[in-house]
Parts: sequence; C-alpha cells; structure tokens
Amino acid sequence: MKIAIRADGGSQIGMGHIMRTLVLAKELAKTNEVFYVCKTDNSLSDTYINGIKKIKTEGFKAVYINKDNVLEDLKNIHADLLITDSYDVDENYFIETKKKFKKTAYIDDMNLHYFDVDILINQNTNAVDFDYKVNDYAKLLLGSNYVMLREEFRNTPKKLIEENVKDILITVGGADPFNITENILSSIKDLDYIFHVVVGPSFDERNNLKDYESEKIKLYYNANMYQIMQKCDMAISACGSTLYELASCGVPTLGLIIANNQKGIANKLNDEGVIKNLGWYNEISSDYLLSNIEYLANDKKLRQHISDKGQNFVDGKGVERLCRVINNILN
Repeated sequence: MKIAIRADGGSQIGMGHIMRTLVLAKELAKTNEVFYVCKTDNSLSDTYINGIKKIKTEGFKAVYINKDNVLEDLKNIHADLLITDSYDVDENYFIETKKKFKKTAYIDDMNLHYFDVDILINQNTNAVDFDYKVNDYAKLLLGSNYVMLREEFRNTPKKLIEENVKDILITVGGADPFNITENILSSIKDLDYIFHVVVGPSFDERNNLKDYESEKIKLYYNANMYQIMQKCDMAISACGSTLYELASCGVPTLGLIIANNQKGIANKLNDEGVIKNLGWYNEISSDYLLSNIEYLANDKKLRQHISDKGQNFVDGKGVERLCRVINNILN
C-alpha cells in the first residue's frame, strides 16, 4: 500500500514531528511504499529545510506542498493512507482529507479538535486521560503501549547505577529557539561533572555554545543518542519524546517543560516516578537547577528507583503494535 506522512520540522517549529514519524515510517516501509508530504514557502526557508533534509537523509522521498495552500495541494497527493503529524490542522482539515484519502490517521498530543479519522494515535502516557471526540469507527491507539521508539532503544540492557555520578547528558531536542541549552551551560559550567551536550540539527548556528566547550563540557553534533545515554549517569532533558528513550535506557532524568504539549507528559511521568519534573524552563532559577542536580547525583537509591521505573515503563514494542493495526486496516 502507498502511505503518505504529512509532517514538518525546522529551527522554529522543532523536529519532534519528524523524528517520531521517521520511526513509524521505517517500520511501515517494510511492507508498504512510504513517502513524506512537507510544507514549503517555495524558497525552502529555514522554517522547513532542516526537517526536509532529515527526511531525505533517512532515505525517504519528500513531496512539497505550499504552506498557504495545504488542503488544495493535498488533493494532488495519491496514497491509500494519509498520516498527519502537525499542529497546523483544524476540524475542516480532517473532514476534507477524509474525503480525499481512502484512510486517514492523526498523531496527536493535545486533544484540541474533533477528529474525523480512521486511526488516532497518541503515544504519550497522559493520552489515556483524554476524552477524545472521534467518529464511531475511529481506532484509538493511546498511551505508552504505542511509544514509537527507534530500533536501538527497543531491547536495552538494564542500567548499572554507579555510586558516583560522573557524566550528565543535556538535551532539549532538535531545535532550541529559546536558547535553553546556553542558559543551562551558564548555570552548570562550574560543577564537577562531565556534561555531554546535544546540539540538535535545527539549532541556530549563531549560538554561543562553543564558548562553553571544555574538558567538562562536550558538544555533540549529529549525536548518537543511544551511545550517549548508555554512557551517562543522569540527564537534563526537555519533556518530549526523548523522555521515552531515556526511560528505556534507565537514565535518571530531570525534565524541563519547553512547550505546551509537554506539560501533561511531564506531570504524568513525574507522578509515575519515571522522571523528576522541574517545571517550565523559563521559571527554573539557576539555584533550583543546581540544587536538583546535586540532590539527584548524591542519592544513588533515588537514581536506582527512577532508573528501574523507567525501564519497566516501555517495552519497546509500541511501533510494531501501531504498524500491525495500520496494516490490518489497510488490507
């Protein structure tokens, strides 16, 4: 079957939609023809170019639609299934795409609309609390049983929790429009740990991160996240999909909320003991950040508890479950 995935990513809108759909795309591509549909302003400006580059790097074709003419341009797309992962939607979008495509699916975080789709996916742990408004035949695939983990994170070994913390990961996602990484580095630069800092593909090249680089602060471009997570004793992370990868690796994590769609995830995972949620990034003082780093670093028992909770939280089979349902609906 032919499957189109409608998703965008870039310096201002982040890379989360691209990264998670790529996991699904690779699994679906084992038995289907999969391609992407991406917005452009015809100049391939900074808004979308990094997402498109990532898609092509991973071996998928990208078909362009004009950002000001999305629904009209989608009429020229031929596929048996359209999977949308974008916030640039409304109820009319779902109604119109349902007319055009044999089957439609949406990957959600926020539950802001009525969803006229055949499949509604929300991999987040708080999804089971949402009262979704859908049509009678919609298949709801909700919660951590459907977490889309990359292949390397699906059978991770049990984490060995060391007595002393040495290595700490810092990651805020594929983009950092609010310069959160630099603010963290200015706070932690004098601590006696080695910090492994992930610089995402859509970071502003004009940032000052290189000014902080030292023996204790290492910057990673095109990072192998699995290898870094295996190496690190702790993490400071945005509360997006990376939290599920950290949980699968058993890395005790301090979470930062950097977008509205992360708030529910952060609170739920905090309540379940999978992370320690520090709250909104712009409300966290330097002293509060430092005290939480030291508190977690100095409490091996707590780190072990968080690590165990995380590794029990996801079983790594979420994307296989999604693809089974999708293929059954298509065939």
